[in-house]
Amino acid sequence: MIVLFIDFDYFFAQVEEVLNPQYKGKPLVVCVYSGRSERSGAVATANYEARKLGVKAGIPISKAMELAPNAIFLPMRKEVYSKVSKRIMEIIRKYSDKMEIASIDEAYIDITDKVKDFDEALKLGKRLKEEIYQKEKITVSIGIAPNKVFAKIIADKVKPNGLGILKPEEVSDFIRNLDIDEIPGVGKVISEKLHKIGINKLIDILHVPFDTLKKEIGEAKAHYLYKLATNTYFEPVVNKERVPHGRYLTLPKNTRDLKIIEPYLIKAIDEAYKKIDGIPRRITVVTIMQDLDIISKSKTFKGGISKDKAYKESLELLKAILEKDKRLVRRVGVKFDNIFKSKGLEDFIQ
Repeated sequence: MIVLFIDFDYFFAQVEEVLNPQYKGKPLVVCVYSGRSERSGAVATANYEARKLGVKAGIPISKAMELAPNAIFLPMRKEVYSKVSKRIMEIIRKYSDKMEIASIDEAYIDITDKVKDFDEALKLGKRLKEEIYQKEKITVSIGIAPNKVFAKIIADKVKPNGLGILKPEEVSDFIRNLDIDEIPGVGKVISEKLHKIGINKLIDILHVPFDTLKKEIGEAKAHYLYKLATNTYFEPVVNKERVPHGRYLTLPKNTRDLKIIEPYLIKAIDEAYKKIDGIPRRITVVTIMQDLDIISKSKTFKGGISKDKAYKESLELLKAILEKDKRLVRRVGVKFDNIFKSKGLEDFIQ
């Protein structure tokens, strides 16, 4: 399998640079304003000039203004970025009939049947980069590898505006030297658990009993890492769009009071549900804590999730988050994905 992963570089900020050439070369920060005050909210993304000053996604706008007082601060314009994203995705789609859209600025394509080897894949990746830049003036970073996860990691390593490749004969050394923290899906909490049991590199997974690994991080994540470590992870690129439908709202004050949070959670569900074309099978409650750390909890159903069911299940997920985490909540939201589209959807809802 030859997988090509495309990541649009600092996408929101880069679109603003294309639309406003006078911003190019200057620190630029795209923000999600909460509405509490002029400086309240969080950074969505920043260009590399701003990143050199310490600005990064997720930090408070007030902190970003301290780090980069002369930077350009702009509100996020999701509709504008979505239009550019759709045009770029259509360019990518021409290069393979197997395309998986992972987010507004990420996509995988399977080019196994389009090239004879990895050398040809590299040439295809170069052509794709050039076409996207020629037509949209957006740079992308591309990773090419024998599976989706390794392709994404390679793309991350060559940012920005890079093109990297991992050939089959290089995979063993790659697994041996890859830091466990570099693997998609290994966040701060899981990373700490893995380090605690002596796992610092991906190869270290093979030196820990599987039952120990499963006990620490759960069965699904344990299987995922074990397959990566043994080079047996070959999840196919499927023709689907994995962009979740979500809505997040800022609370009037940081709190743990369910009576204050619940109406905002219900409103988030109502607004997110309007965006869905079909019936979701997974719901995720997301809380942004007082220090802007993000905590989420999901639940998947074999059948679909009606709006009434979403109200009930989201409250249980929120309670589970608050039970484990004692910090105050700043924002709350919900995401729906695994969307099912069919005739007779009402019969599908459980």
